[in-house]
Amino acid sequence: MIDAVVTSRSEDDETKEKQVRDKRRKTLVIIEKTYSLLLDVEDYERRYLLSLEEERPALMDDRKHKICSMYDNLRGKLPGQERPSDDHFVQIMCIRKGKRMVARILPFLSTEQAADILMTTARNLPFLIKKDAQDEVLPCLLSPFSLLLYHLPSVSITSLLRQLMNLPQSAATPALSNPHLTAVLQNKFGLSLLLILLSRGEDLQSSDPATESTQNNQWTEVMFMATRELLRIPQAALAKPISIPTNLVSLFSRYVDRQKLNLLETKLQLVQGIR
Repeated sequence: MIDAVVTSRSEDDETKEKQVRDKRRKTLVIIEKTYSLLLDVEDYERRYLLSLEEERPALMDDRKHKICSMYDNLRGKLPGQERPSDDHFVQIMCIRKGKRMVARILPFLSTEQAADILMTTARNLPFLIKKDAQDEVLPCLLSPFSLLLYHLPSVSITSLLRQLMNLPQSAATPALSNPHLTAVLQNKFGLSLLLILLSRGEDLQSSDPATESTQNNQWTEVMFMATRELLRIPQAALAKPISIPTNLVSLFSRYVDRQKLNLLETKLQLVQGIR
């Protein structure tokens, strides 16, 4: 009886291991197919310059189709699905080549497509950070994500911050513990992305006095929560960011007193010249 139970468990383990192997194999196949599309798209300019005038419209259509195919491959949306599952994209991002490939694909995507990739990354970041512990490849995404933010409206920046900080979409009493946000603050890519989002969002708020009151209130709420968490986390636990926005001190000065601002400067290792 005991032997039968042990055998049964062993078979279950083998089945699960096989499922994991099959899933990884399928993900690797998708990465290779998408990478091949990426190489074709990257080679487009050379082929366009060498082509005849009458060949160029077809080349442009082919490029557009391949870019759409790359995005579809990343998100894995099935026919009839209203919204693709995050799991497909997360599996790609668990593989080193997949992360580097996503960073190269982002500049070719439409703003809407790239924003969806960023949003999906933000809400799954703690898991991706855990899977990236050995590779440390996530920072390669910081540059294309940063460029994307300059094409997004204030409301999108606020929504992204809520995803990154694991906050509800509507105002609510914040939880005493937020493991999602803690993981972000303890990772150099996560903290750098958070600071860039805060910086860009504050720039948009200050440059557009006509911003709706509701949006203004939502932004202020997010800023207060971010500031509170940055002050609460011990300095030893806070990651060293890859880069620090130059307007960081001025943007925090609207939400904290001078004493707390000095503490934030110390924690984030700001250089004296930024004051």
